[in-house]
Amino acid sequence: MNKDALFATLIGLGIGLLLTGIILVGPSVAKSLPTIKLPTISKISLLSFSFPKKATPTPTVDTTKQSRHKLTIDSPLPDAIETTESLLISGATSTSATVVIQGQLDDSVIVTTADGKYAGKITLVEGKNDITVTSYSTAKEQKVQTVTVYFTPEQW
Repeated sequence: MNKDALFATLIGLGIGLLLTGIILVGPSVAKSLPTIKLPTISKISLLSFSFPKKATPTPTVDTTKQSRHKLTIDSPLPDAIETTESLLISGATSTSATVVIQGQLDDSVIVTTADGKYAGKITLVEGKNDITVTSYSTAKEQKVQTVTVYFTPEQW
């Protein structure tokens, strides 16, 4: 080993030992050092600004215009993987509503049952299928929900 490499190794070892000593012994030495009190200045104060608070208006809720028309998709679950080409879509909406289920290849139009339930079949294409369900209430309200399913004919 040449002299330069040996010298560099010894310097690195010395610095490492010095840092280790400072880390291990430093906190106990720092506690034994006297503390220095700095004079406090109590006559200086910072300027303070205050802005008037803006009155936030409370939103009024018009109950006559609130929609009671709701739409949910119970089946299929989002991002489901289906192995059959025909898929049943079901859920709930307002009573006496007309539901349109749109798939990649075909559509299905259904009138809901007395309790607001609907179910309809569509045909899937291989790969990603975005299915849009639109509900039209008797009060001319419209709600839209979309669910994505994936179709593969392969059996696992």
